[in-house]
Amino acid sequence: MIPVQVLKIFAPAKLNLTLEILGRRPDGYHEIRSLMQPVSLYDILWLQYGQDKLAVHCPGHPELETEDNLICRAVRLLEKEISRPLTWTIRLLKRIPVGGGLGGGSSDAATVLFALNRQLGGPVEPERLAVLAAKIGSDVPFFLQKGTALALGRGERIIPWPNFPPWWYVLICPDFPVSTSWAYNRVKLPLTEKTETSNIISLRERGEIPGKDEFRNDLEAGVLPDFPQLLKMKEALLKQGCLQALMSGSGSTIFGIWDDQDGAAQAFHALKGQGWGKVFIVRGLS
Repeated sequence: MIPVQVLKIFAPAKLNLTLEILGRRPDGYHEIRSLMQPVSLYDILWLQYGQDKLAVHCPGHPELETEDNLICRAVRLLEKEISRPLTWTIRLLKRIPVGGGLGGGSSDAATVLFALNRQLGGPVEPERLAVLAAKIGSDVPFFLQKGTALALGRGERIIPWPNFPPWWYVLICPDFPVSTSWAYNRVKLPLTEKTETSNIISLRERGEIPGKDEFRNDLEAGVLPDFPQLLKMKEALLKQGCLQALMSGSGSTIFGIWDDQDGAAQAFHALKGQGWGKVFIVRGLS
């Protein structure tokens, strides 16, 4: 297949509706169980074919224009897999806050990996593409399957959750990031204060939707004490009447869950002028 001259693609953010830390793995990663849903907040990418070499341009984020960028790592892995150079210029408009626990970099990488493979005629089968994605980062395989899913292992084992409700969310993204490695190193194992909750896998198998008591993020116990502003943001969302408020991933984004658009919209308008940082209203992509 001959690639189009310019391809415009959208890379969605994600929210962790649950994040359980189950232990530390022999490879140094943590074993997790997380229910994740993509949401309607997107980075935008333009892929242009026919240039002399791979290049990534991201206005306002020069730190993302290096070979260490997950997009470049994705392209280099695909090049190696198909044994040919991929001379594309990729322009990235960042709309997903960096360092907010929303998976923007992983989504960018997965979206480019999927799009380039498709434009080349699909030389890499989906199962192998997922293997490549896992080499890039723990969240990258989730974005390949394009829907709500459970992520197991270190995040690379994906179990789709079809027909999950497309809830509404209000996101508060402060003007500071939280380091993922720092947040995970704050986890004290075993998590002795963990309350009894239904096994999220059993809920999926029974076709049931988690209730508010199942929405939890085990990283909060280590992160929130050092970032009291995040706790205040969580309290502000709960005051607006959301079903539950949580930190996404390792933070710093805090989000509230609503089952109706009107309630979320009211909360969005109430919170956006209070000086918390960037505030978004988004819908889940089931």
